[in-house]
Amino acid sequence: MKRLTEEEKRVVYRILDANANRCAEGLRVVEEVARFGMNDEGLHQRMKEIRHLVRSGMEILTGGSFHFRDSEGDVGRSLSTVSEQYRGSLESVARANFARAEEALRVIEEFGKLIDPQVSGNFKNLRFELYMLEKSFYEAEDHRVKLPPSPFLYAILDRTVVTKSNVATVSEDLVQGGADLIQYRAKGCSYDEMRSDLTVVLARAVKRSIPVIVNDDPELSAEVGAHGVHLGRDDPDPREARAMFGGVGIIGITVHSLDELERAPLGTVDYVAVGSIFSSSTKPEVKPMGLHAIEEVKKSVSVPVVAIGGIDLSNVNLVLDAGADGIALISALLRGDVRKNCFTYREIIDRRLKESRGSDERGGE
Repeated sequence: MKRLTEEEKRVVYRILDANANRCAEGLRVVEEVARFGMNDEGLHQRMKEIRHLVRSGMEILTGGSFHFRDSEGDVGRSLSTVSEQYRGSLESVARANFARAEEALRVIEEFGKLIDPQVSGNFKNLRFELYMLEKSFYEAEDHRVKLPPSPFLYAILDRTVVTKSNVATVSEDLVQGGADLIQYRAKGCSYDEMRSDLTVVLARAVKRSIPVIVNDDPELSAEVGAHGVHLGRDDPDPREARAMFGGVGIIGITVHSLDELERAPLGTVDYVAVGSIFSSSTKPEVKPMGLHAIEEVKKSVSVPVVAIGGIDLSNVNLVLDAGADGIALISALLRGDVRKNCFTYREIIDRRLKESRGSDERGGE
């Protein structure tokens, strides 16, 4: 294997040093939340021990030499994102800093392989331990994020439909209109733009305790303090996302066929979206599965089933009659008066909930 040149080694050392500092800073923030916010001595102590293990591991990798550090010349020194400027709660502080430390450990693990693969493996072990500690952290605080009761209105804020300038207005309309859960989807947008958007969406949703989940990207979701992630067949493995979110995040998947359902890690997810049920203007290339797909999936899973694709006022009651626990809507909500559209679907769902409760009460007489 080709050996690193001195210049390459200097670059690697700078990367390792920067990420060791980033990791230690994130761990220290979580330590303080565990210490003063939770009074959890054991969790606080273990976070402290991991921080020291990171420092000692770095000494082994770099020989304890920091002559390669160049804080003044670091082009990333003054950069920040909008999401880094917003924290809505102690939970969001902890979530963001867990993500900060975990991402830094991943970088150290990868670049550390160039210096000492065995020590790099130790950093990998620390990263997975941190995932487990994050799970314990939220379980101890009872921060489990739950899906809304069935049936629920699942709004998808799709940036192919909503312009950047309208994200705030549409978010407010979805919240005020009665959405039970909001998914943020932004195919083709930059990370900085997505972070900025999510800060806006979260600032409005958390006031009404509405969960916000991110399409495709568990790391981004964890970084900004969102409540979970929705994954397709070409996205990261749901088991990997579960490791990142522990027991507190909502993990959802989409299946486009019963064959996909058979291969899905159903024990890892909180809901299954099935579709497209009807022809959809958002994804015209996807072959409709039909209403019977909802019934078939309901027979095979124990988690809520969300119907998506081509649902509108002409067929929404058929979808609910087929057993869908949630109706996921894009165009039906985002085209035209967003708040009025939400109210309309909200009324349909609330009417069905009222009828269901009435039926249960009569059955108990």
